[in-house]
Amino acid sequence: MRDLFTHTGLLVRLVARRERITIPVTVIVFVVINAATAASIAASYGDADKRRMLLAGPGSNAAFRFLLGPVDGADSTAALAVWRAGLFMVTALAVVAALTVVRHTRKEEELGRGELIRSAVTGPLAGPAAATVVTAVLCAVVAVGMAAVLLPLDGGTEPIPLFAVFCQYACTGLAAAGVALLAAQVATTAHIANRLAAVVILSGYLLRGVADTVDGWGWLRWVTPIGWAEMIEPYGANDLLPALACLVLFVVCAGAAGWVALHRDLGAGILTPRPGPAHAGHLGSIGAIAIRLHAPVLASWVVGIGAYALIIGFIQPSVAQLAAGNAQVTEMLRQSGAAATLTDLFVFTMLSLLAVAACGWSVNLAERVRAEEAAGRTEVLLTTPLGRTRFHVAQLGLVVAGSIALPLVAASAMTLGNGIAGGGWARPAGHAFAAASAQIPAVLVIASAAVLLYAIRPGLTHLGWGLVIAALFLGPLAGMFDLPQWARDLSPFGHTPVVPIEPMRWLPLIVCTAIAVALVAAGCRCWAGRDVG
Repeated sequence: MRDLFTHTGLLVRLVARRERITIPVTVIVFVVINAATAASIAASYGDADKRRMLLAGPGSNAAFRFLLGPVDGADSTAALAVWRAGLFMVTALAVVAALTVVRHTRKEEELGRGELIRSAVTGPLAGPAAATVVTAVLCAVVAVGMAAVLLPLDGGTEPIPLFAVFCQYACTGLAAAGVALLAAQVATTAHIANRLAAVVILSGYLLRGVADTVDGWGWLRWVTPIGWAEMIEPYGANDLLPALACLVLFVVCAGAAGWVALHRDLGAGILTPRPGPAHAGHLGSIGAIAIRLHAPVLASWVVGIGAYALIIGFIQPSVAQLAAGNAQVTEMLRQSGAAATLTDLFVFTMLSLLAVAACGWSVNLAERVRAEEAAGRTEVLLTTPLGRTRFHVAQLGLVVAGSIALPLVAASAMTLGNGIAGGGWARPAGHAFAAASAQIPAVLVIASAAVLLYAIRPGLTHLGWGLVIAALFLGPLAGMFDLPQWARDLSPFGHTPVVPIEPMRWLPLIVCTAIAVALVAAGCRCWAGRDVG
């Protein structure tokens, strides 16, 4: 047994070194978002009367229950903060944990580095064990941070609910890590393993939503770790038995993954990519090759953003309930302009957040192009008569197409959800598409900057995620932190016209588009002048 984990500690240090930037950034993002949510709850629902009003309004709305879960209690501000951020952030941490595990298991094996490590004096299970240890530390640190944010709030110093919050995040993250360990063993590529783990986690989130909104389907909570996380109920039941179920799932999945790892060949798996056609006459151009390689990933972004926007659309007709008797919301509406309504503010804010999320597509594609270059396939293509400029333009075409399509997909899905929920069609559609279209130039600025980073140097590609995070906090979330205007101006989303609340202003859109074009030109020049590989 000891030989199975030989030099696990050394590999833990290796994985931790490779995650030395990702883990701190992840922790900071989770804690900052939770802190902003807690501050908003404290400002809006600081007394018992306002908390009861929330219970009677959004807390009783089926769409809010589907998205956030039921309000377990309104006895304290901390309880409401856990409700507002809880299940969504728990699910996000679960996805992050799964991606981290796959990145240091199946991805390493796929790239050949796993075989190199196995050729040394290391145990066959040392690599997966090291990935699990680092992921567990990530989940624990995030859980501590999420609980610590609640300390200044009313009721936030009670030890048992704080420990329940910790267990809600840490144990669900471990359950997701176990699922990812097993997925990494049965899938032959990291892409399939990531998709399999993400589908299991996100399906659990949706099943939990059905259990919360449909009478007689409450048993669905017991079939998913996200449902178990909900049943912990911090500041409510504080039941730690579901957390134990998450740990049991982790142990079972990790044990099964270890058994599979010891009984399969290196690089083998059950789930394999679908083989391509016997003849590839339709791949006669670099554009067709780029579409073949990256269109499935773009489709996954379309489905993810569209599904979330659809859920938001279901909520849209109920947004007006938030303003009932809420002095803070009334004041916000008064300051926003005469034509503003809470629904208009909601539409613009949600589409702004989804537009920032759409920027992630360009970074994702840049990372995939970087992986193609690292694997030597880009160099092979460039040994043919294919020119560098044509190669770069083909990738840029997909970046631009996705950057334009994703905000419009979000607007379409929001309109569909709003219409199905009884909120109307024509006017909401006009407002949604106007708000989404106004975001596109800002999305193009971030997208072109991400591609420029890759063109300058492949190792800079990961910094594109930093651009996305900065655009989020300096743009749509800047108001939560009361940032000065000069800081907001650093984000292209800080210059986006607030449509439909205010008339369209074309100058900021033209300037952002011109900046995007300049960044694209700089990227083409850098790509043409640097070595490949």
